[in-house]
Parts: sequence; C-alpha cells; structure tokens
Amino acid sequence: MKFNNYDGFTLLEVLIVISLLGVILVLTIPNIASGSEHAHKELCKSSIILLEGAIAQYETVKNSTIDDKGDIANYLYKNNFLEYELECPLGGTYKLSKGKVSCNH
Repeated sequence: MKFNNYDGFTLLEVLIVISLLGVILVLTIPNIASGSEHAHKELCKSSIILLEGAIAQYETVKNSTIDDKGDIANYLYKNNFLEYELECPLGGTYKLSKGKVSCNH
C-alpha cells in the first residue's frame, strides 16, 4: 500500500512564494520612500504658513514688525506666539528675511 501524506510545502513552492514577495517589495519600497519625502515637504510648507500667521499675530499685538531673524520659529516660541517650537521635518531652519518665511532644507 502506498500513502501520499504531504505534511508541508515543497521546496519549489517555498521558493516561488519567497521570490514573489521579493518582487512585491522591490516594487513598493521606492513608492513608500518617495511618499514619505513628499509628506515631509508638505508639512514644511504648512509650517511656513503657520509661522506667517504667527508673525501677523505678533505684529498686531506688539504693534511693530519683526526684523529678519535667523530662527523665526524659536523666536516666536520664546515670545509665546507658538504653543510648541516648530522644527522642519527635513532638518532645515525656518528663517524670516524681507518679510517672507523660508526654510533652508
């Protein structure tokens, strides 16, 4: 009598699954990385808009303009016009120059 008991997968089946997973990873990892970078850039743009609003509030309350600052986020935070100090997700610094906020990332 011959029994055909298969208690697992064959080596060929395992290799096919592993190679398919490898192909899926190769296709998806670049998209995930670029999506993360895009999200960081958009967060930086949103922070600039927030800083411009805080500058307008500062100038209204203090009835004066802010001179060019090297780190405008830190300055506004220390003067209680931001609840927390904003940091660029890309490692840059927010600067105020000629009335415009920019980031040097």
